[in-house]
Amino acid sequence: MTRIIPGVQVTVVKEVVPPQLAPSGVLGVTGVTENDTGAVERAASWSRFVEVFGPGSAYSMPEAKQALQNGVFELVVSPVAAGAAAAARATVAKAAEGSTGDLFELVARSGGTWANDAEVQIAHRAKDGEIRSFDLKVQNPATGEWETHRDLGLVPGTANFVGQALAESSGTLKVDGIAKKPVISTYNRETFGDEEAEELTIVTGDAATVAIVHGEGSPRFKISLSEDAGSGLIALRVEVQGPNPNSPYSDLLVRDGLESAGDVIAAFGEVEGIAVKAEQVWPREGTVTLAGGADPSASAFGRALSRLVNEADVDMVLASVPAAVAEADLVKIHSAIIAHCKKMSADSKGRVGFGQVPPDLAPRAQGELATGLVSDRFVLVSPHGTAGAVAGLIGSLPYYHSPTFKTISGLGALATAWGIEDQRALLKSNVVPVVVERGRGMIVLRGLTTDGDQISVRRVADRAVRGVKMIGELFIGQLNSADGRAALKQKLAEFLLQMEKDGAIVPSTDGTDPSFKLDVYSSQADFAKGIVRVDVAVRPVRAIDYIYATILVQV
Repeated sequence: MTRIIPGVQVTVVKEVVPPQLAPSGVLGVTGVTENDTGAVERAASWSRFVEVFGPGSAYSMPEAKQALQNGVFELVVSPVAAGAAAAARATVAKAAEGSTGDLFELVARSGGTWANDAEVQIAHRAKDGEIRSFDLKVQNPATGEWETHRDLGLVPGTANFVGQALAESSGTLKVDGIAKKPVISTYNRETFGDEEAEELTIVTGDAATVAIVHGEGSPRFKISLSEDAGSGLIALRVEVQGPNPNSPYSDLLVRDGLESAGDVIAAFGEVEGIAVKAEQVWPREGTVTLAGGADPSASAFGRALSRLVNEADVDMVLASVPAAVAEADLVKIHSAIIAHCKKMSADSKGRVGFGQVPPDLAPRAQGELATGLVSDRFVLVSPHGTAGAVAGLIGSLPYYHSPTFKTISGLGALATAWGIEDQRALLKSNVVPVVVERGRGMIVLRGLTTDGDQISVRRVADRAVRGVKMIGELFIGQLNSADGRAALKQKLAEFLLQMEKDGAIVPSTDGTDPSFKLDVYSSQADFAKGIVRVDVAVRPVRAIDYIYATILVQV
């Protein structure tokens, strides 16, 4: 503004303040979940993960719990699309003799082969010779632990309804297929002394949705429905006492749409001659086995992985691959992770991918597997079932710390305990072994990528790249002058000096070379195109992996 009246005008220019970098240790995970949200969701705690993705996800995506137990900063979950995996199932038959058809179906809460061969035991609870409820026990095939649910029933809306009980307290199973609309399934005649009885078996899920009334020329009768008539499967016993005890079945009508026993009486009036009694039909005792679960294809994992491209703060990636997946498909999934990490690093969003070896694979075969997955952005963990814990440990450490000899937890017994010779073979192949050592517990033996470099070195380099990109973006649109380039250099030096103070980058061991070198310049040709060039060299700190000591014994 040009002043007309003499005076002083002060212009305030705000200093450029770089925003804070996103925290390190954000793990992107793909896999099968119970609830397919259709979008990427975040969870920083186990309760939040279960709330969003369902308790069944603990079995179809075990790496999520391992990572959270070992302190990962945050999970960014991209579920495999619904329908890509089939859930294991088992049918439960009726207990009544001569009954046909199935009563309901037990279904694994999430898809995949993890629930195949899970055994479910059903046992009746009786009082005075009459079945009152039943117990259900399921053994998880992955852990071998039994999950027990007691005193269950088949009446929807009641406190012990099996469908509601499993939905609220089971992490393994849910119920499907309990019928709710009345359907006649059998019609029998039995003689009780001098009287004839007609027995109908119907399926209903709502109290008093069924009424039997007299037809023209049939005997008069009285309707009485018990309050528990709304069980999943009931038998109606009709005791005929009227003048025509041999009333044919065609004279009996079945009607639905009534809500209570009172509605039955109000609709059809009180008549004499027949009493209706409801008898519960229960599931058959014994053991059923879940089967039919199927895992997603490698391409389904790839599609889920692609949704993590838009999550800029993710710096680690892991696919929760089921144990039953073929080795060829496992290699495809791990290769997709490597390609994803390389693509993101080209956009200055460097990531480190994690994978694990298949179960029951010999160390030599694991080395051959690692040979086909060589990358400075991929970590292959052994034995199977430990990748989530290793990723969680690394996510809990400062980005410049190595996981070597660090303790992990939450795994229980290892699937395979590697001996000294096996450990050597794995390390020579750049596979990360998880072992148990006396006095240390369960540890990561050495943290390295499949190209043989330390994981922490790659993470320090990625942090430097992210910081340079973040600061550089603040100067886009600013003037390409000597002052502008000097300001950019000053801000970059400030960031790199902080990395040096943190201990992430260090001078050479002889002290002659600094921890970083920085140059900001623009040639005349670059100036004409609006280009400023930044050259940066950093020396990431390295962990002590080996100590060689020499002892002189003097006399």
